[in-house]
This record gives sequence, structure tokens and C-alpha cells, in this order.
Amino acid sequence: MKTTLLHLLCFASIPMSSLHAEFRTWSNSEGSKLDAEWVKTEGENVTFRLRNGNLTTFSETKLSAADRDFLKKNNAQAPQEPQPAVNADRKAKWQTKLSRAQEESKETGLPILMLFTGTSWCSYCIKLEKEVFAEKAFKTFANENLVLLILDYGPGGTASGREQKKLQQDYGVSGFPSYFLTDASGAKLAKGGYHQGINPEGFAKWVKDASPKAK
Repeated sequence: MKTTLLHLLCFASIPMSSLHAEFRTWSNSEGSKLDAEWVKTEGENVTFRLRNGNLTTFSETKLSAADRDFLKKNNAQAPQEPQPAVNADRKAKWQTKLSRAQEESKETGLPILMLFTGTSWCSYCIKLEKEVFAEKAFKTFANENLVLLILDYGPGGTASGREQKKLQQDYGVSGFPSYFLTDASGAKLAKGGYHQGINPEGFAKWVKDASPKAK
């Protein structure tokens, strides 16, 4: 069976800045087509934004010759956009409002760790806090790589306000703890939860695997 362009797509976490805010039709060497906006090229991998806002990445070698020529020409002509800098003395603090976390994400260029938890009643939430978030290794990592957002729910997952209730619905949260890595717009990049053996080092790897920007 031939592999189509859509079968080659894989979601990735990529900085949201775009060299060309323009949608066009791309095709692969087998003639399959994709309507998307080019975001960036890293090595042999090309990242596109679909019209639904999702990002997708696949090998440039799978593109048609005409599309490869288009990328080569535009990569050479495109100005380099400066990336937000993270202060060396930055201390990551848990935000409680999405708007504040998004603002911080835009200022720093860092992804948001959105944590749905219940610190007063959820045993696994308490274990996650103790085994990961309270550890010095995680705090050091977060200072350089994450914007933190905590959404603390009451017993049974009772929301304390409209924003908590809406976010719980929007992200399909039914169990606690649940956490997501998102970009500044709130687009999901990765999802996780508590599991046996979780630690700051494993958590940092999860972030890095989902977000190449987090170094």
C-alpha cells in the first residue's frame, strides 16, 4: 500500500511564528495534497499549520520537486525573526489565570504547562506534587523551559469558577491529575497524567520530546 502524505504527518510542538502567513496547496511525490501554511524548516523536517490550527511535521524529501524548490527559494529570502529571550534569573511561578499564562508564554516564547489538579482531595495529585513539582530539579528546569498554570479543583473535580469549568470541558478532563503542554494560543501539544515512577527527569524529557523549543 502506498503511503500518502496524510499518513506521513505527525504532530509536533513548534514555535508558532510563521515566515509566511499564507496557505497554499502542497503535494508529495505520489500526488497526495494538503492545504496548509508553511511554518518553518528544521533540517530535513518541514512544519505546516493546518486550517484547524494544528501543527504537523514530516520529511521534506516527501514533498514534490516543485514544493521543495519553493521552500528552498523562500528559506533563502526569509528574514530571521528574533525569538523572545528568557532571563537567566527567571523564576517560574504557578499562574492561576489562563490569560496571565498566555501573556507570559508570548513574552518568553515558552510553552505552557497546564495542570488540572485537586490538591485538597486527590491522592495522586498530591503524589505528583511531591514527586515532581516540589523537587528542586523540576523548579530549575521550569525556570528555563516552562510557563506554569495550575487549575486547582474542589472535591470530585468541582470547578471554582467559569474559567475552570470551561477549560475542563475544552480539554476533556475527566480524571485528576491531568496536564497538558500547550502553546500561547492554548493549542494542545501533549497530554500526561500521574504514573508510577514519574520524576523530574522523566517529566523534563516529556516536555523536550513534545517541544523542541524547550532546551
